[in-house]
Amino acid sequence: MIALIAALLAAPSLSVSQRGPWVEMQAGPQVLFRSRGAGIGPEVRVDIGVGLTERLAAEAWLSGALEESPLRSPGDQSRVAAGLAARARLFQLDSEGKLMLWARAGAGWAAATPTGSGPAGFAGAQLLFQPFVKRFALGLEIDAVAVRSGLGLAVLPSLRCAL
Repeated sequence: MIALIAALLAAPSLSVSQRGPWVEMQAGPQVLFRSRGAGIGPEVRVDIGVGLTERLAAEAWLSGALEESPLRSPGDQSRVAAGLAARARLFQLDSEGKLMLWARAGAGWAAATPTGSGPAGFAGAQLLFQPFVKRFALGLEIDAVAVRSGLGLAVLPSLRCAL
């Protein structure tokens, strides 16, 4: 573990907008509005992406979510989804390229219990900041989330590592 940390810290400097592959993990709360009421729970999303240009990137994502049922209707729900996404850099907020605003959208397929499978998607904005360790970036993403049986909102803090 110590060798891995040392290798990551000694790696060459890459900016947040770097071209090349990365891995990103996001986790945070989501609220989904359905016909039976609003359900609240955590969502976790893992992305593997590659920068195509300084402004555009493509990625594959996998997510999992749990949703508590409203008090008046029994039954919690769970969901696993996977798909493809794209992101585009909207603004570079500083001269060094350490703080950027990205737009992001993705679509895929979800398997959920007990509601069954169906299409899933998200779209939103992500503020990405690169701290002193240049291989990593910290972010905050706010997404509109759509699944087969509802629409909602997710707030996802993130950690991104350039490979």
